[in-house]
Order: sequence, then C-alpha cells, then structure tokens
Amino acid sequence: MKRSRSLILGFATCVALAVHGQDAPSGRRFDLPVPVGHEVKGLRVPLRTNEGRLDMLFDMESATRLDQENIEMHTVVIQTYNQETSQPDVKIDLHTAVMNLDHNLLTSKERILVSRNDFELTGDGLQFNSKNRQGRVTGNVRMVIYNRAQLDKPGEKKEGPANPGVSSP
Repeated sequence: MKRSRSLILGFATCVALAVHGQDAPSGRRFDLPVPVGHEVKGLRVPLRTNEGRLDMLFDMESATRLDQENIEMHTVVIQTYNQETSQPDVKIDLHTAVMNLDHNLLTSKERILVSRNDFELTGDGLQFNSKNRQGRVTGNVRMVIYNRAQLDKPGEKKEGPANPGVSSP
C-alpha cells in the first residue's frame, strides 16, 4: 500500500514539475497542413506561444487527415519545452495516434513512452491535451524515477521508524 501511494505521489510530483509555471497559451490552435484523405511523410510541426517561444515540436513519420477534425499520425515524437528556460522538457514517443483538432486531444491506444531526464513513464495508451499540456496514461502503467532524492524536500518528515537519539528539524 505504501508503495502504491509512493508511486502515485511520485507520478503526481513529476507531472506537476513538468507543467509547473507553464501556462498554456490562450487562443493557440494546433493545425496540420494535411488535406483530407491525403498522407504526408516526414512532417515537423512546431507549436509556439503567443510570445513566439517554442512550446512543443511534433515530429511525425507520416500523417493522414481522416476528416476536418481528426488526423492520424504514425511514429510520432512530441518534444515539449520549458517556457522559463526554453530548454527541452518532456518527450512523448507514440507509434500511432489520432489528433482531434477541435479539442486539441491526442489519443493513442498503443504502447507509449513519456520521458524526461528524471523519469520514464510507459503505458498501453495515452490521452494528451496539447493546449493545457495535461494527459492520462492508461493500462499497464510503469514509472521509473531517477534521482528520487531530489524529489524529497529538505526538512520533510520521512515515513518509517524513528531513529532514537536523532532529532528532526
């Protein structure tokens, strides 16, 4: 039970760190230059904030517009950027996904990988809102956290037996 709580807390912390201080630009629209019924290969689509900073970069091996609202993408890598430092932040790897342009919702029902320098998250599916940068990973979710010590805040009381003779701050 403690491990489950720790995993959930760790995931929530990583997600909070990934989006901390990064408000989604208002009014921005994700638009792909793909005509209905056509496939485009080797597509790279940057998403910028209202201030012109790179927010996300979508790299696709191929994309097909299914209709006015939906685009099917294959072998997709989404790189998000930290808005404070303009450095690469979270990377999302997808085999196949569908982007609904009306709702800015990217959905995949195949194995996914979400990674950053301090964690890796895998699952059997994903729903990701590109406008507010929030998502949900589904099925067989596994998370590996690197540098866990950095997640522990100084002065925070740790769970577990108390050490006699050691005072806590």
